[in-house]
Amino acid sequence: MVILSSFFRFPILLLTLTWTSTFAISIDIVGQIAWNSVLPDITLISPDSRVTIGTRQQDRAFIRRDGSFVLQDVRPGKHVLRVACREVSFLPISIEVSELADESPIVRPYVPGQAPAPFGHSEPQLSYPIRLLPRARLQYVEVRAGFNPISMLLSNPMYLLMGGMAVFMMVMPKIMNMMDPEALAEVQANQANMRKQMASMQDLDLTSGLSKLLASSGGEESSDPSTSKSATSATKSGSNTRRRK
Repeated sequence: MVILSSFFRFPILLLTLTWTSTFAISIDIVGQIAWNSVLPDITLISPDSRVTIGTRQQDRAFIRRDGSFVLQDVRPGKHVLRVACREVSFLPISIEVSELADESPIVRPYVPGQAPAPFGHSEPQLSYPIRLLPRARLQYVEVRAGFNPISMLLSNPMYLLMGGMAVFMMVMPKIMNMMDPEALAEVQANQANMRKQMASMQDLDLTSGLSKLLASSGGEESSDPSTSKSATSATKSGSNTRRRK
């Protein structure tokens, strides 16, 4: 009987130690939502918004009214904490739970697909208890912007050009009145030259046509004297032959 009792006592003791060690190394992770202008209070998010750290049922915790949450019985190892919320986005964070019960979890920023830091380089750590900062409100539809005449004028280069020309026309007379007579005369001369150049550019086709016409008439006049000279030489040669006869 003594042997049997000792035989059954050992498995019970082993099972007790196993359960004790299991409860000793699992800890509760606590955190808080940091209210800001994006999320000033909990009334702006749905009631089923929660914090998840795994696939188990106990790895999920609802966000309380004051913004706090508690994840119970988290096992040792590395975990990724995410916030399941339809209205606001949060950055995921990495949590490393030690096997020693007296050590606090190590909280770091989480970047999907990023390799661990090389040996000798320390990774940045976040404070514990966890503080989750809302980033931005999620929009699933595009909000149509209202009519804004100022943005319409500023986004159209034609309107900007017309406005610049109008300002130039209003400011230019004042600038010319402030100038000395010599500079004013020089500016007016430049404007007159510019107008002449513009007029010549507009009459370019007419001028080229007139030049071609004058060139053709000059060629005909140059060909007429040669013809008259040949006729005169022919009559002179004819008269000389008659006299010889």
